[in-house]
Amino acid sequence: MTGSSRLGFLGPTRALASPFDQAGVVENSRLAGAVAAMGPVFFGDMKIRPAILHLTCPPRGAQARYHLHPFLEVTFVLAGAMDYEIKGRKIAARRGEVFCMPPETVHGWRCNVRGTALLGFLLEVSPAAEAPGGLAFRLADAAGQLGYRFRPPAELARAFGDLLAEARGERPYREPVAVAYIQLILPLVFRQLADALGLRPAQDAGAAARAGSRAGPLVLQAKAFVEANLGLSVSLADVARHLGVSPRHLNRLFREREGRAVGQFIAAARLEKARGLLRARRDLSVKSVAALCGVPDAAYFCRLFKAATGETPAAFAAGRGAVTSRTRRRGDAGTRRHEDAKEIQPSGRGSAQ
Repeated sequence: MTGSSRLGFLGPTRALASPFDQAGVVENSRLAGAVAAMGPVFFGDMKIRPAILHLTCPPRGAQARYHLHPFLEVTFVLAGAMDYEIKGRKIAARRGEVFCMPPETVHGWRCNVRGTALLGFLLEVSPAAEAPGGLAFRLADAAGQLGYRFRPPAELARAFGDLLAEARGERPYREPVAVAYIQLILPLVFRQLADALGLRPAQDAGAAARAGSRAGPLVLQAKAFVEANLGLSVSLADVARHLGVSPRHLNRLFREREGRAVGQFIAAARLEKARGLLRARRDLSVKSVAALCGVPDAAYFCRLFKAATGETPAAFAAGRGAVTSRTRRRGDAGTRRHEDAKEIQPSGRGSAQ
């Protein structure tokens, strides 16, 4: 690979950022939509905004000559391997590794393995990574010290996998869930780079308190898991098992961050999904709505819905949610009483969590 050039890239709302993205056209359309819908992510004094997020599958023998671009490149190797060359140094990124390329770094790559698949971010970072003294500048150094690649911790690898599963439609696709996984992945990547140099981003007292533990990423991932599995009988135990923590520990972190228990969040999420379906889907019966919200017992679902809103599901659907303020107040009070006591669950019995 000789010579170098500056490559241009497609805008953030374009589904295909590379000729090798066609194999994942559905996934890339969803990922592009999620990126367009989300705001920036903050880490210390940095503002991070994804310009492109794409699933790409370069064929064996594909290569790119030396080039550079203004983005921080973060790529998770889902399958196969990629061989990069940076400043004459050859670097192999294998399946399960994360590759980080600082902005304005001349590099090239070649794919020598059939079946390679990559999930890649191109990130706009400000203040710019080339500004000396800034956190972004030091994290670019961290990428170099790590050999431009690292084996992600289990929490980060799981988040990449969950994002891909969401984009592939392995369950009914929900854009807010994909956004939540992206918002989880980016701080975890930057924390890994910061830890490599023993760096701690400058934060105000409030932000430092919020980042004082794993609470933020765990809670965000818990919420994404719940949103993705509302149609199932998901419970606190299920969420904790998915995250690899104890139910008690997760519930405590959730209360600290959200002011309510995991079970109360599940109940509220189910109720919001039920409202949305009743408003938008005239073709669905109340029994079908209940099942889609993870409550197969329609009679139990109707009792819970009326306790929370002051209306039966049928009345709510007929009025499309146009209740009076008096009914709203009664429904709000019912929601508070219900959330203090129960989680909506298929058994028909509430359990405080």
